[in-house]
Amino acid sequence: MTRLLITASAALCLAALPPAAQEEGSGPLGLPNKAGASVLMTELNAIEAANIIRRGRVIPLGREYRPEMPLGPGQDYALSRTTSRGVTSTRIETTLSAPLTAGTYLEGLGHTGTGGEDPRFFNGFTPDEVAPKDGPGEAGVEHLKPIFTRGILIDMVTVNGGPMAAGQEITVADIEKALDWFGVNEPGNGDAVVFHTGWGRHWIADNDTYLSGAPGIGLEVAEWLIEREVALVATDAWTVGVQPVKEGPERDFPVSLALTQKHGILLHDNVESERLIDAEISEFAYIFAPVPIRGATGSPGAPLAVY
Repeated sequence: MTRLLITASAALCLAALPPAAQEEGSGPLGLPNKAGASVLMTELNAIEAANIIRRGRVIPLGREYRPEMPLGPGQDYALSRTTSRGVTSTRIETTLSAPLTAGTYLEGLGHTGTGGEDPRFFNGFTPDEVAPKDGPGEAGVEHLKPIFTRGILIDMVTVNGGPMAAGQEITVADIEKALDWFGVNEPGNGDAVVFHTGWGRHWIADNDTYLSGAPGIGLEVAEWLIEREVALVATDAWTVGVQPVKEGPERDFPVSLALTQKHGILLHDNVESERLIDAEISEFAYIFAPVPIRGATGSPGAPLAVY
């Protein structure tokens, strides 16, 4: 299969979708109003991703959920156990109390929206529509399609000559250098792009540093990815967008607004991309099924890279 098939326009991809996916009230790029850019991953993307698999090796990219992991302000993690003993068996039930945006997690369409007096999320949803008091909301992760698509690694540690620093921005020139270095075609329609910055080295080892900022992409790269109609962007940091931003208030998220709020592109944070480096691969099948928690604005879980 050629890349020409996969890099067809969003309109052509939508034409191949079943009628149920082409519902009215569409958002940017004509995308269904609750599924975002996940609809860009069609049967063609799944076939191409499957054709990448040659050795049958599976790499989990999710970090281990544990109390020591970095947690944001007001976030807590607790795992409790209840044991029940019978005559012939013993059962142990575990209950996890933690934010859905802790550890390795997928940012849903209702996670980040604009601020001000009239805040809006993807497709113009208001906060009350995303998180109503008496319902599941309009942008829950249960509406997203499962992810099975071509994944490519942008190894910024190699390009940069070492791990990146907080506030260091990835440029289009960096991406083009990485793609050329490893002989990988640029991302196209429905693909997943994984950035390895080396920031994961601070995970648990130095949580204060990890949460203080992050290397990442700026609006230049965000627009480049939007033009290529990718479905998902992942990073080994807690945010895809560079932090702190060069301009704007502290912890502003212009990249998230450009990718997700405007175009429905999904974001995967805290991914253990160093495992891709250890495996010496830069192209793979990227697989993830969001946990269909009705009304949730994010999903925990471990994405897989298969090659």
